[in-house]
Amino acid sequence: MIKSNPLAVVLVTMLFLSALASSWFSAWWFLGARELQSLEYQYQSLNQLSAAMQSLANDSVEYSKRNPAIDPLLLQFDLKKTAPGAAPSAQPAPRPTR
Repeated sequence: MIKSNPLAVVLVTMLFLSALASSWFSAWWFLGARELQSLEYQYQSLNQLSAAMQSLANDSVEYSKRNPAIDPLLLQFDLKKTAPGAAPSAQPAPRPTR
């Protein structure tokens, strides 16, 4: 009969637990890196959308200098402030409630 060596049993057990922990941390890191990649893509998309919206707002304010008919819309969305002491030329229509 083969006698079991307690040191060999302890070493094999430690090797197994180390391999198990290593596999767990590798999977955890992989999933975290994949989530980070997804979040970076969303962040870049939101930055591009924000820049486009800001450009559109700036262009609208610039256009209102030549055509003041757009002012009620800009005032409605707080893109343009009224001059102190000046009343807006037309009040924006109230939004319907449901």
